[in-house]
Formats: sequence, structure tokens, C-alpha cells
Amino acid sequence: MKRVLVIWLLLLGAVTLQAQELADTLDASRISALREKTRNTTQTGLVHIDSKQLTSGIAVFGTPDIIKKLQMLPGVAAGNELMSGLYVHGGDGNDNLFLLDGVPLYNISHFGGLFSSFNTDIIDNLDFYKSGFPARYGGRMSSVVDVETREGNMKEYHGSASLGLIDGRVQVEGPIVKEKTSFNVGLRRTWMDVVTIPAIWYANRRNGPDETVGGSYAMWDINARVTHRFSPGNVLNACFYTGADDLRASLENKGKSNMKIGVKWGSLTGSVSHFYEFSKKLKVKSALYYTQSDSDTGYNFEFLGQKEGISTRNAMDDNDIAYVREVGLTSNWEWLPNQYNRVRFGLSAQYHWYHSGRAFSSLSEEDGVPTSKNSDDVSQGYRAFEPAIYAEDEIFLRYNLTLNAGLRIALFSTPGKTYPSFEPRVAFKWLINNSISAKLSYTRMSQFAHLVSAVYMDLPSNSWMPSTANARPMLSDQVAGGIFTTFGPFKFNLEGWYKTMEHMLVYNGINTFVPPITEWEKSFTEGRGRSYGMEVEATYSKGPLTLTAYYTLSWSRRFFEAIYPDWYPDRLDNRHKINLIASWHFAKHWEAFANWNYHSGNRITFPSHYIEVDGKRRYLYDAPYNMQLPDYHRLDIGVDFTTTFRNGHGLKVNLSIYNTYNHLNASLAFLRTDKDGNFSGMAYGLIPIIPTFTVTYKF
Repeated sequence: MKRVLVIWLLLLGAVTLQAQELADTLDASRISALREKTRNTTQTGLVHIDSKQLTSGIAVFGTPDIIKKLQMLPGVAAGNELMSGLYVHGGDGNDNLFLLDGVPLYNISHFGGLFSSFNTDIIDNLDFYKSGFPARYGGRMSSVVDVETREGNMKEYHGSASLGLIDGRVQVEGPIVKEKTSFNVGLRRTWMDVVTIPAIWYANRRNGPDETVGGSYAMWDINARVTHRFSPGNVLNACFYTGADDLRASLENKGKSNMKIGVKWGSLTGSVSHFYEFSKKLKVKSALYYTQSDSDTGYNFEFLGQKEGISTRNAMDDNDIAYVREVGLTSNWEWLPNQYNRVRFGLSAQYHWYHSGRAFSSLSEEDGVPTSKNSDDVSQGYRAFEPAIYAEDEIFLRYNLTLNAGLRIALFSTPGKTYPSFEPRVAFKWLINNSISAKLSYTRMSQFAHLVSAVYMDLPSNSWMPSTANARPMLSDQVAGGIFTTFGPFKFNLEGWYKTMEHMLVYNGINTFVPPITEWEKSFTEGRGRSYGMEVEATYSKGPLTLTAYYTLSWSRRFFEAIYPDWYPDRLDNRHKINLIASWHFAKHWEAFANWNYHSGNRITFPSHYIEVDGKRRYLYDAPYNMQLPDYHRLDIGVDFTTTFRNGHGLKVNLSIYNTYNHLNASLAFLRTDKDGNFSGMAYGLIPIIPTFTVTYKF
């Protein structure tokens, strides 16, 4: 009997061991299958957009724009209408990290923000992070926009040419050495300088010979990428981008006055990157890059007159230059030590040059003899070194539990001051079932660069400056979490966040379009911010129809003790934001689009009362941003017609109408006083309905 019992126990143990091994194998297989499916979705606040999404839909002025795509997402405020502002989770707009093929861009807009610097014809995809930032990203505290351009076709030559309302685009790609080396080049240029010629001619003809106006504006940019494949696991890329704006204006009133204004600004980047796969478990991508941003603003005024029979001349010249240069080296590794861990680690080193300068002169003459002459040349420059290391591990705790834990350590060193930064990052995902997942994240981000601006506009006169002994690095801590679901054609996401921001800077000097240059820290005051809210996304997609609704409920507050002794709302404290988006492929060659946009009005500072001092009215303010503008809303519609010819070439025609029902949303506000001395605010709209027609030929 004992012998039978022993044999039975041995058999039971063998069967149990075999079953356990089988269960372990099944679990491991399931983990491996889920790893590729969910590897980029552990983080909260991540939106991935591919090239098809970027190039379809409404195209304002005929140019698809990735920033305007991102502005429609929940948790993002757009700022001024039609501009390329991006204010994420209560950020200030200058705290977003923009990467083009891994290279930071400091200037991401043309024409003061009307266009972004990203040409969608050559873009492959982008990742947009609003929270849950992986440890491999650093340097900004509100968002990351990681844009990747497309490799050229290795086998055939292809391209496209587009003609829009105010610009044109050309893109060409193909092999240099078939199956080995390819290129992809994209070019954009406006012809507003050509369009304005007849308008200026008509204005001068109408004004007569004594008054002459002149002016032009041109914008252009070029993207290029060359890829060489030594093998599938050994790839070399060289990427290049340059873009510039040139604005000129003049007004001559013969015998009275002359005015000339010239503004140039632009960016240039170049990089060489190498991807190498040692094995299926270990790979590395290293890059060396250079990036720069420049602006040059100048104006000249001359006034002529007579004073007691003496001819007088007063002249003034002002020229402002600002630039930032950066050389960087990055090395990013990926290691799969086992089926439960996906480790990323790497390092970066950046060397920065910041510079701003101003040359000002004035001259007064009588009968050609100088009576007074003043000049002032000032400049301010900094150099800084910024090394960083990071490590993060995506750990598959079980088939339905994923943890991404990481740490980024950075140093920022300028003459006389070095700032260390320790930035922990944690993201957790629980796959409740095949349709529902829950996520939670915490991130700390540091920002060492400050945008010195005296106005809330993206002007060429703005300049970047580094953290100094008197201007500490900005810092944000953010917690985010939510529920993400997919049921057949339905998708529903609910996410909330709480974010604090430290050492923020706000301009507190005199009213001017040109910010101070030397000792600029004295014109800015330091404070804090906080933002919290909830985002909702509901999408239905089936067959030719896609319907999406975004809703944001948010609060954004500031505390600057030098300005106000308590917390006050930010100027973009939009309580509610709604975006309704629809696309319908209603026929073989036709697709229609519609976007309805709404948000609570932006805020401005207006007088709350006034007192009389020596017979003059003096206005007083009870709090910053104490008045809200009317709510914003507009409808954009569009339609695409696409067809393919027998030779394989294609044609795409886009008709877009911005602000279809011509609602003039408030852009400006002024103080009004009636006959009884009562005052009130009056808001004015500037942007009417804008139809756009674009033709694209693909070959």
C-alpha cells in the first residue's frame, strides 16, 4: 500500500509540474504578445498621430498644420486665434519640447505663429505627451512633441506638388542606391510677396506721388533626409531643416517723414544619427546634432520739418538681434534582458550659446547741423553646459500589469552657477480586461531655458535666456490617471491631472514690444502655478464614418506675490473646452470633414474702479485677469476629392472653410467711457470666414 501511495504521489507531482510549466509557457507567450501591443501605451497623456491623420481634414490657408491638430486635443489651449500656440495643462506656451528627428527646435512657427515649422508632406508620425513623460525626455516642463520625418522610398521615385491659398509645396523622394540609400526632400514657400505687389501698386496710385508705401513678406522652409541601410539592423540617417521669414514695410511721406521696418527670423538644424542592432535584445541609436534660432528686428524713423525758417530732421534707428545655438550628443539604448523587462538607458550632452543685443541711435539736426546725438549699444550673452543621464524599465509584472519606472539626472551649468536636477518618473498600467485599462503616472520635469518676452505673442523680438543665479530653473510635478476603454467601434477615455509649477517667470516691467536685454532678470518676477482638470474623449469609428468628441474641464491658477497677494486665474483659464470632429467617406473619391470648437473665454485685466487725482482719472485694478472675454466658438468644414490615374499618379483637391458661420470671436478688448463718465469693456473680433482651396498632384 505504501509503495502504491508513493508511486501515486510521484505521478501527481509530475503532472502538476508539467501543468505548471505549461502555464508558465502560456503566460510568457501572452506577455510577449502583449508587449508589442502595449509597449508605448503605459504612459498617460500620450497621443500618437501618423502621416495620414496629419494630412487629412481641415487645412487653414491650404496648409495642413500639426500644431493646429494638437490644439484640438483635450487638455490643450490654443491661445490667440489662428496662432500656433500650445498651452498644455496650464502651461505658458514656452514650456513645450519640440523635437524634429530628435533635434530640439526653439522656433516652431512662421509669420508670428500663423504657420508651424513642420511640413506635413515629409512627416511620418509624431508622439505627443501631455503627462506621464518617459525618463528619456527632458528640458521642458509641460509637453513633448516628438516629430519623425519619413525615410525616402528605396525602390522608386515619388513626389507631390501642392498649390494653396498663400503658399506652395513640393516633395520628392526616391533611391540614390536602390535598396540601400534613399532621399526625401520637402520645400514650402509663400508667395505673399508676389500677391502684395498689385495691392501696393494700387495703394500708391490712390495715395498720389507724395505718399509711397512698400512692403513684402516671404516664408520658406526645407526639410531633407538621407537614409543609408548597411543592413536592417545597421542604419545611418542624415537630417536637415532650415526655415526663414522675411518681413519688410516702408512708408514715405515726401518732405515730412520716412519709415522703414525690416524683420528676419528663422531656424536651422542638422543631425547625423546611427541605429545599430547588436542582437534582438540590445540596440542603440546615437546622434550628433546642431540647432540654432535667429531673429533680427530693425526699424528706422525720420521726421522732417520747419522751425522758424530752419529745416529740422529727427531720426531714430533701432536694431535688435537675438539668437540661440546648441550642439548636442545623444545615445539611447534599449535592452531586453528577459521577457519581463524592457530597459531603456542613455545619456545626452548639450552645449548652449544664448545672445541678445540692441543697437539704438537718435539724431537731431537743424539745417544739417547736428544738435543732439545719442547712441546705445548693449548686449548680453551666456554659455551653458547641460549633461544628463537616464534609465527606465518597463516591467511586465503580470500579463495585465505593467510598470514603467525611471529616473533622469541632469546638470545645468552657467558661469557662477550649477543646478542639479533629479527627475523621477513612474507610470503604471492595469489591463482590467481586453477592453478596459487603468493608468496612473507621476512625473517631475525641469526646464533650464526661459523665453524672455514682454507680450503674449510669438514675436521675433522675443529671446531665449538660460537659468542664472537670479533666475532659477522652472520645475513641474504632475500626477495623472484615468480609464481607457474600447468596445468594438467605440472608444472612451477619461483622464484627470493635477500639476504644480515652480519658479515661473512673468514680465513685470514697462509696456514694450522689445523685452529688456541686460539684467533681464530684474524685469521678471518669480512665482508659482497650478493646474488641474479632467479630459474626456469619446470616439465612434465604423466603415466610412468617424465621430469624435473631446471635452476638457480645467482650472489654471497663478501666484506671483509681487503682482497680487493671492492666487488668481491665468489668462487662459478656460473652464470648459469642447471639440466635435467628424469625417465621412461618403463616396469613392469624396470625404467630408467638420470641426466645431468651443471654449470658455480667455481672461484679461480691466480696471475695477477709478479715483480722481489732480483732476485726472486714475484707474485701479482689484485683481489680475479679473474679466472674462465672451466664449469662443466656430465651425470649420472641408471636403477632399482624391483620384488615381492609370499611370499611378494621383490628384487631391481640398476645399476648407474656416469659421463657416462667420462668428467674430473676441481678439481685442478696449476700455470705453460714456458721456456720464461710466466705463466698461468692449471686445472686438478680427478673424472672419476664410475659404481655402488646395490642389495636390502626386507622382
